[in-house]
Amino acid sequence: MKSVITLLILLWSFQMIAQAPEGEMINFYGKITKMNLSDSVEKPLDGVKIEFWSDNKMLGEVISAGKGKYSCNLPYRKVYLVKYGSEEYAQKLIEVDITKFYEDAEDMKSLKMQVDVALFKDTGLMGLDFMNQLPMAKAQYIPRKKTLVWDTKYTEQMKNRIISVLSAYGY
Repeated sequence: MKSVITLLILLWSFQMIAQAPEGEMINFYGKITKMNLSDSVEKPLDGVKIEFWSDNKMLGEVISAGKGKYSCNLPYRKVYLVKYGSEEYAQKLIEVDITKFYEDAEDMKSLKMQVDVALFKDTGLMGLDFMNQLPMAKAQYIPRKKTLVWDTKYTEQMKNRIISVLSAYGY
């Protein structure tokens, strides 16, 4: 079975409230796919809303376009909660902490972060409501490595939690 949580980001249109100095942006990009739970086949999914939150404020949103792709530039030095979802699909959240991005990072002025997300139909299963409150994945900028690092242990725990609920319902 393919991973229930796949990460990547490409955004189409974005309305940003907060602005950062030119050159101090991170580019989130990727592709949204729909996953058939019975066979784990994934297909591109257009029209999915992606919201960007920081400090309990929505900074903007984009809609996945052709072949499920989206892209967005956001300021550095924030913790973002990115929400993926639509009425028909179960919502997924990811958390990205780029607060430790340092000013002398000339080689990182155009940091890019690819996040692919696979969504599945919301069938109203009891036990999946945690997906509306908890991130399914977390990433943090690590200055000494000059890169964003995913917390794979956390992601694996969340993936196993989803699989456990789906297995209980015969998926």
